[in-house]
Amino acid sequence: MTDLLTTFELLLQAGKLREARKMLEALADRGLTAKEKAEANILQSRLSIKLANAINQTYIDALDASIEQLKTLQAKGRAFFEKVKLAKTRSELAK
Repeated sequence: MTDLLTTFELLLQAGKLREARKMLEALADRGLTAKEKAEANILQSRLSIKLANAINQTYIDALDASIEQLKTLQAKGRAFFEKVKLAKTRSELAK
């Protein structure tokens, strides 16, 4: 089972989550001892955590990109309103 743990860790580190899942499914199909079942449960938990972390990181990255876009839009909006304000002031001074 130690070789399986090492292989599983390498798959997780490489980001090969589907392969890691298939490995767990293969383990479930064969007869396991109580110790092997416990180790398989640990592997399944680690895979779940890795998947959740990947999903959360993608969400965080999307939020960061959205924040940057909003900052850009806000700066453009401020610049636009400053130009409008300046044009209005010039128009009033020209009268």
